[in-house]
Amino acid sequence: MEGTSRTFPYTIKFIGLLGSHALGRNPRFMATAVDLGRELVRRKIRLTYGGGNVGLQGAVASTVYNNSGIVRGFIPGYIATRQVYGPTYGAEYTVSSNYYKYFEMNHVVEAFIVLPGGIDTMEGLFTLISWASEGLHSKPIGLLNIDGYFNNLIKFLDDAVRQNFMALNQRKLFISSFFIDELLDKLAFAKAFPGPRANYDEFVNPGD
Repeated sequence: MEGTSRTFPYTIKFIGLLGSHALGRNPRFMATAVDLGRELVRRKIRLTYGGGNVGLQGAVASTVYNNSGIVRGFIPGYIATRQVYGPTYGAEYTVSSNYYKYFEMNHVVEAFIVLPGGIDTMEGLFTLISWASEGLHSKPIGLLNIDGYFNNLIKFLDDAVRQNFMALNQRKLFISSFFIDELLDKLAFAKAFPGPRANYDEFVNPGD
């Protein structure tokens, strides 16, 4: 399913981005990151990310910024000083650590999108998982599952629920799709209908 034209009663205005500061080997990662940036601009969604101009995060941020979108970058001071990731698009805010990067992003955004990445990306994602388990946030987290990159992670989350290591309401914060349009629609739906019985597929396909 490649997105819908359904109008949701909630519009996300600010989204947080997690993802690699490298491009990875799969060329679809880069192409999809650029497409994500274009779609954020089309929907007038502002972007908050981890700073810099490189990798998948840089590809999204540059696309948003160069198309007159609003971008904020939160980056640890020790990384910003050494220009590890290059200059930041839009407004740059320095913080003391990665922990506070996610802390500040969480205060600004209404939802998160996660692109493929490695250890740093997983650190951010599992920080958000931990905060959700502690009741510190309930914002939906969208996994853009390009070429099935997050399949094993999704299986891990489902197994954690089955083994009673994660509550179902926490698992429902994690939304995945192969398609940008559908993922953004699902995030908007999750914000509009946060209840445990809300069903995206029933909403977009009534009567099926």
